[in-house]
Amino acid sequence: MLTTTELNDIDELDAIRPTWRRLWSQTHRASFFQTLEWLETTWKHYPDLQKLRVIVVERDGVPAGIVPFCVRAERRKVGMLRMLTYPLNDWGTFYGPIGPDPATAFRAAIRRVQSTQRDWDLIDLCWVDEAAPEFLAVGQAMRDVRLPFFSRPRMEVRICRMEGTWEEFVAKKSHNWRRQMRRDLQQLEQLGEVRLLRGRPEPGGQGTEAAHFELYDLCEQVARKSWQADAESQSTLCSPLVRKVLLPLHRHAAALGMLDVAVLMVGGRPAAFFYNYVAGGNVYGLRMGYDPAEELAGAGKILLHKMIEDSFRRGDREYSFGPGRQPYKDRFATEMRHAYTFRHYSRGSLRSQMMQLRERVYARLMTPQQIIERELVT
Repeated sequence: MLTTTELNDIDELDAIRPTWRRLWSQTHRASFFQTLEWLETTWKHYPDLQKLRVIVVERDGVPAGIVPFCVRAERRKVGMLRMLTYPLNDWGTFYGPIGPDPATAFRAAIRRVQSTQRDWDLIDLCWVDEAAPEFLAVGQAMRDVRLPFFSRPRMEVRICRMEGTWEEFVAKKSHNWRRQMRRDLQQLEQLGEVRLLRGRPEPGGQGTEAAHFELYDLCEQVARKSWQADAESQSTLCSPLVRKVLLPLHRHAAALGMLDVAVLMVGGRPAAFFYNYVAGGNVYGLRMGYDPAEELAGAGKILLHKMIEDSFRRGDREYSFGPGRQPYKDRFATEMRHAYTFRHYSRGSLRSQMMQLRERVYARLMTPQQIIERELVT
């Protein structure tokens, strides 16, 4: 028999920490974003207009799954809307229930959401991996509790699968690809030694070891020189708003053995970086940057080349480039997966119904592919 319990206070989650860790270890493609440490750290950095809805699913009294929902107030063109969603906020690309049977956990959680007093205007589950075990179950579960929905791709995620050997991977690339990599490397070598620094601490530390932050400082040095540092979005590694979230996460990821930082050194100076998280051999690229100096042209490509080679040697499973169609990703990607959104508009919310009406207008004026292109996160 399945039962559910809901926790609404972030401080209450400490009591289920051992359960969370046990279920996380049984989760398919579990990520750092799904750890309790991630949720506890990021939660306090979001606006005050939010409510936690963590649903613990039990089978015969034993916790079998955890579904972390939250309700966030967001401003849209129609006004403020309360959105029931996962607590990822576009830091990553994929998110879902925690535990060995995510489909069953989601069905139980969405039934609870439907049976309790509505505190949301729309449901928007933005990060459902099309390859996830619960992908088909999400839509079916929403139908079962009479929550009609729209579903479409929201992100395109380029991925490099580490299948076979590095030599086999390179052999499949074009002659021009291999020649260009050699040229870029030779050009950098004229400036001095080119080497990869990669930090991936083992789990069990405190996360405060000096070596972890020395690599972080190298990344910041590069980030301050990159074009993103002056961008209006202020989303790069050295941006104050990002930094105050990433630094505590850096400590937690290092302590859990989920931190992965790659820096390319050229002639003794940092030239490019990839700041990643890793879990179970699945690496996620959170931030990257390169020195725009003309003499360092190609440093980003060479770092990616060396990092992917190193991942093959380490036995990693895949590297996720995150959302977007940037050409450099296609040079190394072996596949592309979609993150889908499942969206339900409440009939009891006028603003939500206005958004649904807009959806219907778009459906009449645009092709399905045009709508997808319009809403893709790049």
